[in-house]
Amino acid sequence: MQNSQRKKILFVITKSVWGGAQRYVFDLAVNVPRDQFETAIALGGNGPLKERLFAHSIPVYPIASFQKSINPFKDIGTFFELLSVYRHFNPDIIHTNSSKAGGIAGLAVLICNALFRKRIRCVFTVHGWAFLETWRPTWQRFFIRFFSIITTMLHDTVIVISECDRKAALSYNVAHGSKVTLIHNGISAVDFLARPEAQQKLIGNEFPLVIGAITEWTKNKGIKYLIEAMPSVLEQFPEAKLCLVGWGEEYTNFKFQISNFKLEKNVFLISKSPAAAYLKAFDIFVLPSLKEGLPYTILEAGLAGLPVVATRVGGIPDIIETGKSGILVDPASPDQLADPIIQLSRNKNLREHMGIELQKCVEQNFSLSHMLQKTIALYRSPR
Repeated sequence: MQNSQRKKILFVITKSVWGGAQRYVFDLAVNVPRDQFETAIALGGNGPLKERLFAHSIPVYPIASFQKSINPFKDIGTFFELLSVYRHFNPDIIHTNSSKAGGIAGLAVLICNALFRKRIRCVFTVHGWAFLETWRPTWQRFFIRFFSIITTMLHDTVIVISECDRKAALSYNVAHGSKVTLIHNGISAVDFLARPEAQQKLIGNEFPLVIGAITEWTKNKGIKYLIEAMPSVLEQFPEAKLCLVGWGEEYTNFKFQISNFKLEKNVFLISKSPAAAYLKAFDIFVLPSLKEGLPYTILEAGLAGLPVVATRVGGIPDIIETGKSGILVDPASPDQLADPIIQLSRNKNLREHMGIELQKCVEQNFSLSHMLQKTIALYRSPR
């Protein structure tokens, strides 16, 4: 295929941090066949995603006005900046990620197609529906759902990454069933550090029992409930350590909570990204999210052969069969988190069995090559 025949794909994402949505965009932009596709990224802010894209020679269009929170003046600025990017890059496909990017970028495509008589195809990936965030007031969830409907109307195809989000799209009438395609996230092999080296580099010492979580420090991730569960765990296993690896706006609240429970000697807050290489420092991986798409961190924990305790939200049940490859609990429940952590801490054989089962599941069902194959087929389809 000649270069002139390559389809041009512009990915649009709000933030340049290194979260699940950013990794998804990076994996697609870098790994689609270069002889068939030319890729570029429009994004807000500076951060690890932007740096990694530069390292792989992927063109980046900074959108100065892009931000996650709603600001009418900045959102209008983002709209016009995106129009300018469309004219400059001249994409065949716009692939938007996150609700904010999907809404503004989708509207800009509509205007661009009308003004310049183009036919840019619009794809929207949902990394978890925001109207399912139960901590939000009801009125907020109503308006978010309304704008989610508008966003899906502006797109030709809606990719969901979990069965939960597929069902929500249909049951809440957010998108027509013919538009919705389920494509699970997928990952490639990870080069893990051995346990002693991982513990030394991550925590600064070696410990017999380490419970770990790698995630953004936001309300959606439910880390406060894991911290609340630790006193019960420590009653049974005083030597246990909780290692919270991440970044985000909840850092100060977590520091206060750890101090309030007098857990300074047992709970560590570590800012490190990416952190997957250190996973073998842990004996048990915990993800206590209130809301999820399909978390890469659980896929990585699976490749590391770790048992996982997680909440049954979003796409987590797509990965973990509770009692076989991990243990699922209800969200926002410190007691429900503590019980399986204690159970796994007592039983090394059970930890190893669940870790092996999860590893097999991830290798068989959540590979990067499988995700790429399905997404590329969607890019090629005429719909």
